[in-house]
Amino acid sequence: DSVEHLVDFSTSEVFGQHAFNVQEAHVTTIGSVGEARWTYAVSKLAGEHMAHAYHAEFGLPTTSVRPFNVYGPGQIGGGAIRAFIEGALAGRDLTIHGDGSQIRAWCYVDDMVDGALLALEHPSAVGESFNIGNARSAVTIHDLAGRIKRLTGCSGEIAFQPLHYMDVELRIPNIDKARTLLGFEAKVDLDEGLERTIAWYREKLGAPASAA
Repeated sequence: DSVEHLVDFSTSEVFGQHAFNVQEAHVTTIGSVGEARWTYAVSKLAGEHMAHAYHAEFGLPTTSVRPFNVYGPGQIGGGAIRAFIEGALAGRDLTIHGDGSQIRAWCYVDDMVDGALLALEHPSAVGESFNIGNARSAVTIHDLAGRIKRLTGCSGEIAFQPLHYMDVELRIPNIDKARTLLGFEAKVDLDEGLERTIAWYREKLGAPASAA
């Protein structure tokens, strides 16, 4: 059986520690050998190269998408939004690693799914890579913690811990290519997405309507 269209899920981590308004053609980075963060990024970047090589050599219809800080209901694993929401709903302090000046542009999961489907279904996507994210939702980690504290009614404080791992200082996508070729535009702004996500965690954890 032939493959109709392969969508390769890469990562925004391929842009390294400083990624402001990054476009798909910007230089990627491999980071320091031995750092787990960059091991992940390099493996994803290798996948992109393989996908594009198979497209060029064998005509395999491939597209790579680079998600930028996806969050929302159903999230598993780590991540600042999950940690802050779970802590806030439990009435704990919200702990920031580092000084909180790190900047992320958060993309709600529904918008990410829309972008992935456009990449799958649009003929212009074949042979291309696309940033999928929401530059309108760019905030510092400190600002993010404050928003979640406010939206949950958390009685805890914002606390700080030294940063003991490699982190990304700045990551904001440029989605002009996805907008032009696919018609992609993120629809859910940060506070709305956080409210939806907090509601999901409240139900999942059986938390009361206000942690205050």
